[in-house]
Amino acid sequence: MNLKRLSKLIAVSSVTMILAGLTSTGVSAAAASPKPGAPCTKEQYGKVVKAGQASVQCTFNSKSKKYIWRAVATTATTAPTIDLARLDKKGWPSKLVIGGVPAENVATMQTKWQGLVDMLKAELGIPVEFYAATSYAGVIEASIAGKIDVVAWGAMSYIVAKLNGAKIEPVGISKYLDNTTSYTSKLWVKSGSPISGIKDLKGKKVCFVSATSTSGNLIPTEGILNAGLTTKDMTVDYKGTHSNSILGLSKDQCEAAFACCLTFGEGDLAALKPADYKMVWESGPIPNGPFSIRTTLPASLKAAVINAILTKANKEHFVSKGYNGCTVVATCVIIEDKNVGSIVEVKDSFYDYIRAVCEATKSSSCKA
Repeated sequence: MNLKRLSKLIAVSSVTMILAGLTSTGVSAAAASPKPGAPCTKEQYGKVVKAGQASVQCTFNSKSKKYIWRAVATTATTAPTIDLARLDKKGWPSKLVIGGVPAENVATMQTKWQGLVDMLKAELGIPVEFYAATSYAGVIEASIAGKIDVVAWGAMSYIVAKLNGAKIEPVGISKYLDNTTSYTSKLWVKSGSPISGIKDLKGKKVCFVSATSTSGNLIPTEGILNAGLTTKDMTVDYKGTHSNSILGLSKDQCEAAFACCLTFGEGDLAALKPADYKMVWESGPIPNGPFSIRTTLPASLKAAVINAILTKANKEHFVSKGYNGCTVVATCVIIEDKNVGSIVEVKDSFYDYIRAVCEATKSSSCKA
């Protein structure tokens, strides 16, 4: 073997060993011992890891355009205890209204959110209602008009609502049992489809969720641009909810569908067989949207609501009170699904990554 070929083999082997090491650890060398201010990667965005006695989360700084670790709250019990009996309830509204962007049909959402409604009723001592909007735009408009007091947003919808005058501030973010606060967007097709990825969407009819859906439009748009296409290369069909996007695929209303957070054979997709569908693309981590609170609420009510969300919206408390019919932690649903374990504090800056995607895609929906 000549010297030139031997040198090449050594170089390739070295790169292979480095890549294998990165793959096995799932982190970069710079993030092996994360600490506040240290760099992290786009692939780690939203991840929460231990850093000594504290924990840090990978975030995006829109000014420096860099991913960095920031210290975060690690439990659902960081808020101080509040004595409701001693709170000044002057100016409190006759009821509290909470809502969320529509991932499924209204009936399904109301059922899943009933536990949170019951918990807030018990903690606040006033009536609590769930606002059942049928569209993303409906939730945004209601928030801008001050008709909803607490909202569980998608990240993009939260940003759009704020840009258009909603007087809101973030309170908390859903944390999953695996310690992450992010999810992904997926592209689905029928099992026999020749579509193998986003690059094959040219000339196809594609189901999206809503113009202001993070995982059902914004992040897919970024993926489409990265594949060398634009949404003008396909026929876009907005279906309104994630489940409707998949149902549109099942009814041949589109040839591919973007959606997140759904399971074939369950919920609104109960009639669909998992074997009949395949995922052909998945995005990187997307930050879970925040719970926001209306800033014009009385200070004492805001404090009580924030305290309840950060200390009582967790599996253990729901099981202790039987909210949502919870009897065991493993299957208890707080909101959305059984993988959400608690709600932890979040700051507005955590959504700088989504603002950066809005800027990169030039999406008009980010300002709609």
